[in-house]
Amino acid sequence: MQVITRKNIDTARWDTMIWNHDNALFYNLSWALDTLCPEWVGVIKGDYEAAIAIPIQRKVGVKYTFNPFLFHHISSIGELSRAEVDEALWMAAKYVDIRSREQLEGAVEWNNYELDLSSTYLEIVQSYSSNAKRNLKKANKNNLEFKPENNAGLISVFFKENVSFLKLGIKANEYENFEKLMLEALDCEIGKGFSVWHQDEIVASGFVIVFNGRITFVKGTSNEQGRELGAMPYLMDRIIEQYAGSKLIFDFAGSNVKSVGQFYHSFGAKNLPIYYLKRNNLPFPLNQIKK
Repeated sequence: MQVITRKNIDTARWDTMIWNHDNALFYNLSWALDTLCPEWVGVIKGDYEAAIAIPIQRKVGVKYTFNPFLFHHISSIGELSRAEVDEALWMAAKYVDIRSREQLEGAVEWNNYELDLSSTYLEIVQSYSSNAKRNLKKANKNNLEFKPENNAGLISVFFKENVSFLKLGIKANEYENFEKLMLEALDCEIGKGFSVWHQDEIVASGFVIVFNGRITFVKGTSNEQGRELGAMPYLMDRIIEQYAGSKLIFDFAGSNVKSVGQFYHSFGAKNLPIYYLKRNNLPFPLNQIKK
């Protein structure tokens, strides 16, 4: 395997490799990586037979892996063994702080929720929690309207008005990446935006990317009125209804925040953990410096 920096990667061959492997996630597409990561490397096996993309940052001259905003986890493209993924991380950086699909040595579980949409909507609803059913019953009485919303600007403005990004530790440039990601995904026809309206006012919105048999929930939120009306449960339920019977996987992505996990689980999603790995293999005295 060899480490290839972004500027030396053959983008056409890289993206062809992504589209030709059914285990590749949209995060691995070159434009998604370029949007979400200031720097990344590809560790490539053979002649673009398999690979893994690894986000990179630098601080005081030290190169390390990290988890960019909206980039959920690293994952193999094609056939890479667990040992090869481990080797790829060693090759990419000596300081590792990353979420991975692979259960590497020293990694701990990170909650990750997925829902199989092969069944009919009525069958899927049976697996909703009693709390989710109550919330939807309440929401359905509030005359909410669900709409496709492929206007990235509208979704972006709604998020800016209703999400405290500073409180969440999200930087301004990272938030701007969200709008860029939506625009790119819409342009590639794999992005789908949705909104919930009440009396001519938007009260909730969400964005998903449909790629390789998977609907990945990128981001969603509601305003104060939307929370009172049950707009987010309504939004999620309408998305599930739209894709029910499609044989797709609804990837809610993951969160170790208990309330978020409970919300995803309430729709019958199963916790299929990914793994969080942190290693400091820097030489002394750099290994004494905490990032």
